[in-house]
Amino acid sequence: MRLLTKTTLWYLVFALIMFTIGGLIAMSMVRTVVNRETDYELQQTLREIRNAAAFENGLDIFNERNSVSIRAFPKGQVIQPDTILKDTFIYLKRTQRVEGFRKLITNTQLEDQFYHIEISEIIIEEGDIISVVSWIIIRLFLFLTAALLIGNFLISKNLFRPFEHLLKSLDKFRIKNNEPLSTMETKTQEFQRLNQFAEEMTNKARLDYQNLKEFSENASHEMQTPIAIAQGKLELLLESPQLTEEQLSLVHTTQQSIHKISRLGQSLTLLTKIENEEFSAKQPVNFSDIVASNVQNFKELGQMQGISMEDKLAAGIELQIDPILADILVTNLLKNALQHNIEEGWVKVRLTEEYLEVINSGEPPKLPTDQLFQRFKKNNQSKGTLGLGLAIVKKICELNGCEVDYSYAEERHRLRVTFSH
Repeated sequence: MRLLTKTTLWYLVFALIMFTIGGLIAMSMVRTVVNRETDYELQQTLREIRNAAAFENGLDIFNERNSVSIRAFPKGQVIQPDTILKDTFIYLKRTQRVEGFRKLITNTQLEDQFYHIEISEIIIEEGDIISVVSWIIIRLFLFLTAALLIGNFLISKNLFRPFEHLLKSLDKFRIKNNEPLSTMETKTQEFQRLNQFAEEMTNKARLDYQNLKEFSENASHEMQTPIAIAQGKLELLLESPQLTEEQLSLVHTTQQSIHKISRLGQSLTLLTKIENEEFSAKQPVNFSDIVASNVQNFKELGQMQGISMEDKLAAGIELQIDPILADILVTNLLKNALQHNIEEGWVKVRLTEEYLEVINSGEPPKLPTDQLFQRFKKNNQSKGTLGLGLAIVKKICELNGCEVDYSYAEERHRLRVTFSH
């Protein structure tokens, strides 16, 4: 939900609460005003009665009114003056229903005689007050809602335009493109600070990325030169006839270590490139052909190690993936199956529209299975592996939205890559 929309909804909820409270207060105030005005009219009628009492038969006019009742106490009877104002209900014949009235009841002396006087005045019903106030409140709230929605649209189109532009720029920003973040000029201080902060952070990220990339490339390139020289020297040394068996063994061990360093540099460089999304040229590739080609190559390698390999591959499986990464993914899975196998073991490869699965025989894992996809975590430390194969597989899957999981049961290792569709 957008920030402005969420703010508008909160304002409307707050306004609804305030309007409800305001409506209750308004109804109470209207009721008070109505009672006050009604009481004033009742007192005014009482004054008119007192004035009319000075004239002969002056009270007869008021007795003819339905709203006034005047009853004389016997002459000579003294009554304590008293006045009461109260709400009451009276049944009206003309409307044939009970109506709410405000009544003034008083015992008072007019001229030389005491009278009991009752004066009634119809008042606005509670339901009418609620209806009128609710009518006003609802229409005011609807007007406020419309005003806020229109204001929301106008504000989002003008005031929040720099913010929307910044969000779109951040969404399109790619650190590997080495292009600065695009921001919109604004006079709003908060947006200016936000744009400045975003520009500083993205520029720093670009600079750090470029420095790290150059360092990795330079380090990898510079390492290969002395490694190649060392390998060449060792090969020349192996051709020397004066070497003893012990010396040959030392030279051979050194060659293996140098070769391992070379492979380590290449694997770490590959991991860095994958993490930096340098392999982003996704395109439809025939994954079935890639798997079949690698399976054929590894069958020959497996035969040399005494490991049989079976495959069941569906034809015509296409994936949206960088072709180089697709080949690396399959190669690392098959290589892992051969390296972590046993004598006269076996490997089974299955490809369907939903997943690629590699199952191989082997000893139980010697470390927690959730660590197998971490860098330099190896199931068998004695074997000459780098511990980066499955880490590379994991990164390739993450980059392409696939899932990879590992399980072991009944002396069978299973690695499955589930495709995203």
